[in-house]
Amino acid sequence: MANGLRIRLGVHNLTDADVGALRDAYGQLMQIGDNRGYQYLAGLHGVPGWYCWHHQQNARDAQQMQLFLPWHRAYLYNFEMGLRDRVPSVTLPWWDWTLRPRIFTEAAAHGKRNALARFRINLPHAKPPLVHSTTRRPGRVDGLPTQAQVDDVVKRADWSDFTDALEEVHDQVHGWVSGDMGVVASAAFDPIFWCHHAMIDRIWWLWQVQNGNANISTDLLDVVLAPFNFRVRDVLNVNALGYDYAAAQTRIAVGGTG
Repeated sequence: MANGLRIRLGVHNLTDADVGALRDAYGQLMQIGDNRGYQYLAGLHGVPGWYCWHHQQNARDAQQMQLFLPWHRAYLYNFEMGLRDRVPSVTLPWWDWTLRPRIFTEAAAHGKRNALARFRINLPHAKPPLVHSTTRRPGRVDGLPTQAQVDDVVKRADWSDFTDALEEVHDQVHGWVSGDMGVVASAAFDPIFWCHHAMIDRIWWLWQVQNGNANISTDLLDVVLAPFNFRVRDVLNVNALGYDYAAAQTRIAVGGTG
């Protein structure tokens, strides 16, 4: 904690104790069969909930809106709260794509199944049905976003230009991991999904540190990020949500400069 805020660390900066706590929190969530559990939370994204926003589209809404970044920030917040309900010390870490952390790939750790490696989806009545353990088929190392690509995205001062460019980088990582991560319907069931999106959220926050909320449309500010009890304006400041990324603290004015 720093200034009362929980700090989301890079996966590569986690201590062994941090990793153990994270695996424990994931593992406990995966054992819960109701709406507090991993399958329910992951299922809000694609199958069976289909609440996610991608490329200005949502399966539940005919309108086109740039809600990719705010919707996923609300989503991560709710997932992180689920983890902390199990293990209060846990904060969701972000995955630096230039690194290959083993915490996601080891089948077992300290004699226990590694809950960060895979998840067994059991949704036989969903449309389409999903009943399998998540898989990955990662591509070549040079298929992941480079620092230069990320720097180019962050330099874009226009909100629409920035969010579209960041979503393209986001898509590239999903495609690189492949397997379930390469399919919107099942992506959130892969335990690596959440750390990937924490990286996306971190990049957006670093952009906000430089640009405030720039020219984000005021028409979006009161849009509700279903199924969560947040409007867009409620998620624009991560400090108001109780967290920060190291060396990124600042005050962001909602719907304007700052």
